[in-house]
Amino acid sequence: MDERGFTSGEVLAKNTLLNLLGMLIPLVVGIVAIPFAVRGLGTEGFGVFSIAWVILGYLGLLDFGLSRATTKYVAEILGQQKVQTLTSLIWTAIVVSLAFGVAGAAILLLATPYLVESFFKIPIPLIGQTKFVFYILACSLPFILLSSGLKGVLGAAQRFDLVNAVHVPTSVLSFTFPALSLPWGLSLSTVVLLITLVRVCSSFVYFFLCFKAIPSFALKPVVDFGILKKLLSYGGWITVTGVISPVLVYLDRFFIGSILSMKAVAFYSAPYEAITRLRIIPIAIMTTFFPEFSAVSSQNSRRIELLVGRSIKYVLISTGVVALLLLCYSHDILQLWLGNQFAEKSTLIFQILTLGIVINCLAYIPFTLFQGVGRPDLPAKFHLVELPFYLVTLWLLTKTFGIVGAATAWFFRVTVDFFLLYFWSYKRYPNTAHVLRENKICHEIVLLMGFGAVLFLSNSFLHSLLIKVVFLFFFLAVLILTVWRHIFDCSERIFLTSTVQKLLSFRTVVHS
Repeated sequence: MDERGFTSGEVLAKNTLLNLLGMLIPLVVGIVAIPFAVRGLGTEGFGVFSIAWVILGYLGLLDFGLSRATTKYVAEILGQQKVQTLTSLIWTAIVVSLAFGVAGAAILLLATPYLVESFFKIPIPLIGQTKFVFYILACSLPFILLSSGLKGVLGAAQRFDLVNAVHVPTSVLSFTFPALSLPWGLSLSTVVLLITLVRVCSSFVYFFLCFKAIPSFALKPVVDFGILKKLLSYGGWITVTGVISPVLVYLDRFFIGSILSMKAVAFYSAPYEAITRLRIIPIAIMTTFFPEFSAVSSQNSRRIELLVGRSIKYVLISTGVVALLLLCYSHDILQLWLGNQFAEKSTLIFQILTLGIVINCLAYIPFTLFQGVGRPDLPAKFHLVELPFYLVTLWLLTKTFGIVGAATAWFFRVTVDFFLLYFWSYKRYPNTAHVLRENKICHEIVLLMGFGAVLFLSNSFLHSLLIKVVFLFFFLAVLILTVWRHIFDCSERIFLTSTVQKLLSFRTVVHS
């Protein structure tokens, strides 16, 4: 940080790029691997795999806000050189995270027989394997919570290079092992066991990296219950979000699995997992900015508004362009990726989710902002309001329209969440409207609408695949040039040019 307590723009940009690459690499691997996983595990086996990961994702967030609170307070005190306070904070968070992990593991162990035998419609041949999978995941939960807290410590220190050095191979292997079920004949339980072992090992690696990033971490472990009270006080509303948010995110799969079938879960989950990976863009940006929001929340609202405005600009143009391409070529993409059956069953799901994910990506910006500036209660309260309405809507629409109804209910829910978050962010930071004008957000929207119209017209009236591809690349080039000249400002163009030059120089050095 500089003398004002700000992290330099170059460091923030570099860390954002690292986070983006750290999420993009596993995404590419996942897109390639999922078709092999579906064929290797079978449609129903892949459905069970998806449900198991939903359960783990939900329980993994039951850390009572400790990981988020740890990131916030570590970011605040790192510059104050309070070694003993920092050490106590980190060790207290570690010990309590492990305790919560053990409690969560016990819950899953006890619930497994009911979930497998009664709640989900698991095919009889898969019941034994499914139980074993749930037991493995339960045992891994303490290590997963530990990893989450340690990643938060490294993030607070802006050491996202270390975070991604572990995160990338761990995530890649999590997609690779299911894909290997096709050529190697790995069973569902073997795949999950391998993934779990990798994630347990990664928790130990994060632990030792914290020693490297924060030398004071090596001091004598101290658990301070006064600090714990502070962490839990901040994390109280994070806990509400941590409990409800996974319900809002994953409830559709549970309803589909309970009301319809495991096949329906697969037809819904495959496009959902692909589409929602677009969240890597706002997550990469806001993961970097969260410690900065925490550090300057009481000092400089102008800087916060500037970061929010830039975030909206980048998220809107990047997710908007990708979403328009996905909407226009959804059937072709599914057919090439997963085959005719998924193209027939999942195209409309794919399109509805694509529209919703752009809204959801933009909503992630004020969501992170409120948590960073010490108002985690606002997103939590919005989720509390949304939950009962979403439950009723999801049940009715899934019962009536199947997986299309489930996708529609999810779209309505993220849209309501978007408007609530932006309304209250505008009330807290009214100058944001001026910052949005400075960043030419309206120009961006008009530009995207024009690009979308061109895409749909060319796809409707052009029949030759070669001509379609030529027109697509031509209009993409026009769009990129327009954004470069009329949307990005001088500082952004300088930074992007410098980044490209550094990448080219690195490539030259490697080849030489």
